[in-house]
Amino acid sequence: MRATVTTAALLAAFLSGPAAAQLSGPVIQQLGPVVPTPQPSPKLEQHIRLISSFTLGNKPTGESVIAFEATDFGVAGDKKDDTRFRTIASEQYTLVEPKPQVKALRDDIMRKLRELESDLLRYVELTGGPRSRDPIQAVGAGSARP
Repeated sequence: MRATVTTAALLAAFLSGPAAAQLSGPVIQQLGPVVPTPQPSPKLEQHIRLISSFTLGNKPTGESVIAFEATDFGVAGDKKDDTRFRTIASEQYTLVEPKPQVKALRDDIMRKLRELESDLLRYVELTGGPRSRDPIQAVGAGSARP
């Protein structure tokens, strides 16, 4: 009898296997396409531009070379201690070979620059001019170095 029950159980399991395999899986609800989470909106910034560097190269016998850099910043923060600056863009400029539409402006800048140089030289005279270097001592061939 035991063999009959075991055989019947195996037969039932064998016959119910395909029926169980034909049952559908879990219920899935279609919600449509995925919409990504939006990025947080950027914080309010003020857009500023300033001359971030200025280089003047003068030679007594040559032309002056003037170059400068303009930088755009985004400024965020309400408090002085909380202010943050983000560099947006930066560009180098030179006054050596200006475009035709800015030649008059270049000449005006050069005039103002020469006035500034005169003021700076006056400042040097009032604060004390550059110190002369000590002359280099000639060392003979037979003398030892100190």
